[in-house]
Amino acid sequence: MGTDQNVMVRLSPETVSVLRSLVEAGEFRSLSDAVRTVLDDYAEKRLAQGVVPAPELGEDILRIQDLTIDGASLDYAVCAAARQLVRDRTSREHSWGM
Repeated sequence: MGTDQNVMVRLSPETVSVLRSLVEAGEFRSLSDAVRTVLDDYAEKRLAQGVVPAPELGEDILRIQDLTIDGASLDYAVCAAARQLVRDRTSREHSWGM
């Protein structure tokens, strides 16, 4: 894998709240780790579905619009991925307790 790049993103308070709750629950060491993991997981799933960066952008650039079905915003994509992660993890926890 290539070198990591710093990217600044703006997230809604709700999205940040969900990610912070994952950090507080011990799922991640930091907010940065939570954001990176959610985005990496989402990007990996989308790339596995055949979504690839446009060739003219080069190998090092990937726009969020290329990862979403309808070009949805980064905030929406992160929030949706975080919600799904929480649902997946909480549904597993509840199924074990029954």
